[in-house]
Amino acid sequence: MTFNLLLEDAKLMANLSSVISSIVAESNFKVSEDGISIKAFDATRISMVDFFMKKEAFNKYEIDDSASIGLSLETLNSILKTAKATEHLKMSLNDETKRFEVIFLGKNQKRKFALSLIDIHEEGTIPDTIHIDFDANFEVKATFLQQVIKDAEMISDYLRVKANSDGVTFSAESDTKEMSTYIEPLSEEMDTDAYNVVDESESVYSLDFLANFVKGIRSSDSVKISFSQEQPLRIVYEIEDKGHLIYFVAPRIEESEVIDDYDNYESN
Repeated sequence: MTFNLLLEDAKLMANLSSVISSIVAESNFKVSEDGISIKAFDATRISMVDFFMKKEAFNKYEIDDSASIGLSLETLNSILKTAKATEHLKMSLNDETKRFEVIFLGKNQKRKFALSLIDIHEEGTIPDTIHIDFDANFEVKATFLQQVIKDAEMISDYLRVKANSDGVTFSAESDTKEMSTYIEPLSEEMDTDAYNVVDESESVYSLDFLANFVKGIRSSDSVKISFSQEQPLRIVYEIEDKGHLIYFVAPRIEESEVIDDYDNYESN
């Protein structure tokens, strides 16, 4: 199996790698006829990341067969974060050395790295598609969500999210402090047309897991948030027209039961 991929914007992959590696240290990196993907639980199985970039996003996309290779995402991120704004990114699998190659192409120069493959044992089944009928769905600017998380981290380790037909409240509290941010569908921070709350919902989520995800999202973009009463929270980050980065976080209550039950959400 071999593949040869060329992406014009090396910084884009570097930003995405920063988000993914902060959640999952190592994972299978899959290359198929449709595009590249990473889907994995974090070590605690409290959260799950679903990354996909379609082949049309690449300037060159050549594969002789679908491949699934184990990589240290932390090591890969260390390499990708050296990317310069003017560099292109080439990713390939060397069939002779059995190494994953990362090459930065600049004007009249080339930087090359090679990573050994590792065996990844995935515990439990990760469904191809997770389908949950969420009661609350809305879209906000990334800067707004990043500020909410920063505010809440000064107060607590957990963020409470409550939504009804009038708006959404984000709050955090401890024995001595508390904070809250309320946003209505007509707010300039929110996409009014995307606001859909069919039933009042309230759940609590770990700020550590949420912070790891949102800190790597570009401030100029928006994210789609969905949740239900004591159900996983889903954040969808659309990568322009190139693909998506989806993140699931289990609620504080019955965390392990919810994550282990993800198979029940697989669509047929």
